[in-house]
Amino acid sequence: MRIFIKWCGLPWCMFAGSWLFEGLEVVRYVRDATPVLPPETIVEFGGVDGDTIRRLLGRLRLVISLASVIAWSRRVGLRVFVHGSALPEPIDDFIKAALAGGADGLITDDFININSDLINVVPINQSIGEKSVNYIMVEPGNFYTSSVKPYGVIVKDAVIERNWVLQVRDRVRVIYGNKEFLVALNMDSLRREAIEELAGLVDGIVIMEIPSITSLGFDNNRALNAFRCVNCYIDFEMEGEIRKCPRCGGKLRPIVKHWDRLVMIEPRVLRLKASDEIKYMRLDSPKVINFQ
Repeated sequence: MRIFIKWCGLPWCMFAGSWLFEGLEVVRYVRDATPVLPPETIVEFGGVDGDTIRRLLGRLRLVISLASVIAWSRRVGLRVFVHGSALPEPIDDFIKAALAGGADGLITDDFININSDLINVVPINQSIGEKSVNYIMVEPGNFYTSSVKPYGVIVKDAVIERNWVLQVRDRVRVIYGNKEFLVALNMDSLRREAIEELAGLVDGIVIMEIPSITSLGFDNNRALNAFRCVNCYIDFEMEGEIRKCPRCGGKLRPIVKHWDRLVMIEPRVLRLKASDEIKYMRLDSPKVINFQ
């Protein structure tokens, strides 16, 4: 029995969540921080019933959605932070998902206090010098001046419209200087079109809610192995394994395959792997070829 990507609101998704498979008989799977696309398999199980899989799907869909929206935002050139209030329990699952997407850090405030040695935690209004704090969060119509200068400014309730963003950005820079400018986005704003609109207008985003941008399915079919050529931008699906691209001869990257054992990537390595994968992905989906 396998779980596969049924739908993705982006040209490709970023897989996260292999740690949820611990204790189950895994035949093939995708390693965390690997881009995937519909209808590719993310895991094939042996001896696992449908009820067990159904219990997995809800949390797996959320961690993949979070990793994917972060990875896509990074791909278009934005810095990405996640607000601590966006993370449901168990928090470590979603911190690892954020790292698998390549997140720059976690934002906390006076009401959300998260201590983690897995990810860079950035409290709002924390002093980083005699007259300086790291980030402040402000409402669009309520900017305030202070002798304490922030490293960056996060604007709440952003309107995804070019002229609005430019006007707010200009006002921020008049009041605070040429600081890092980020906007906080809820799930309704975390769409492909909105993210691409913001690229080039802001320095980054803060995710305030986890969007639902993936749908997962499961069936009794066996999974095919899949290998990606980043040069030809093709995913080759097959029963067996190959190491070199049959078109250009370049080295293939494994997407889903039979590994010797289920291995979870260390959280601090996840972000490095995500960054490496993202730089090879394009703004469209790889072509998929069944290669037998």
